Order: sequence, then C-alpha cells, then structure tokens
Amino acid sequence: MNFVKSFDDYMLTEGRVVFKRKYTDAYPAKVVSDSAPVREKILSFVKEKGSVSYSEIMEFVRLMNEETGGNTSRKWLNKNSHYFKIAEKNGVKTYSLSPVGKRVHESIMKQKTS
Repeated sequence: MNFVKSFDDYMLTEGRVVFKRKYTDAYPAKVVSDSAPVREKILSFVKEKGSVSYSEIMEFVRLMNEETGGNTSRKWLNKNSHYFKIAEKNGVKTYSLSPVGKRVHESIMKQKTS
C-alpha cells in the first residue's frame, strides 16, 4: 500500500507565522496562527484604508458578522489592540496598523500567495 507517492504530494504546513524574532533566549520568537479569518479580514480592511475611525471598523465588523454568521464584538479590538495604533483627534478614535500588525499582515499575505 503506497498512499503517499512523493514528498511533494504530501506538503507539510505548520499553521503558524513568526512575526518577531531575535536570536537570543532573552527575546524569544513570537508566533501567531495563520488560520484566523477574523483577524485577517480586519487587518486587511485597515491596511486597505490606511486609517479608519472606530465607527467605520465597528460597521465593518457588523457587516462581516452578517455575512459569515459570526459573533465578533468590540471586545476583539480590546484584546487585539497590539495590532493597531490608536490615535485620538478631536474626540474621534482612529485606528491604523502598528508595526506588529503590519508584520503579521505581510507575513500571512506572503504565506497565502506562495
């Protein structure tokens, strides 16, 4: 019984992306999963727009929930705030990608295209 014909037929995917790495024990590598569709969609939305207001990002989340049947809430933004730079101008919060958010987005997009 020969189920796997060659190594190329059996591709190994790890399912994680290293987004920060320093080569010492004091600074271990930081990894994220590559299968997070909510994070991927929200980071792509913010990357595409450049800078979005709180109301725009919540409207996007609401439309995404209707489309996919999910239940993402504003808590997602609080728990994952390290992906965003939050600035307040005239009482309006604006979100743009932080360096960590840019690295994660670029790493995942590279992995998806290759």
